[in-house]
Amino acid sequence: MKSLFLGLAAAGLVALSGCDSGKPGGPGAVSDNSHRVVGVSENTFTLDTPMTSTTIHQGETKEVKISINRGKNFDQDVAIHFENVPQGVTFKPDTLTLPKSDTDVRVTVSATDDAAVNTFNVDVIGHPANGPDAKSELKLKVEKKS
Repeated sequence: MKSLFLGLAAAGLVALSGCDSGKPGGPGAVSDNSHRVVGVSENTFTLDTPMTSTTIHQGETKEVKISINRGKNFDQDVAIHFENVPQGVTFKPDTLTLPKSDTDVRVTVSATDDAAVNTFNVDVIGHPANGPDAKSELKLKVEKKS
């Protein structure tokens, strides 16, 4: 019985120890950190929307701040528009420009009295004169009129 217990314990240790190649990701994994980027890449930008959902009631209007993080050497105006806007919700202005001298812009969100009630992900798209667009999601929660 004692030798059976010792045998099972030894087998368990072997199974738990596994095989360590010393590489992240295990044996055979390829680790290439040459493309790792911290922050915003040069000549690009990202858009930031509120981290928590913005709650608006039917018939209500709120202001939302949209910020830009500019990478090194990115010195352009950025046109911003909204996609996947729920029924009964409007953004004013619905298209705006974030000047190269500014770091954020405020937009007014309005919900009609019969706006669709739910939580939505509105796409905030930034389009520079040159280079790729950037997209961020604005989580918008529309609740029944109080």
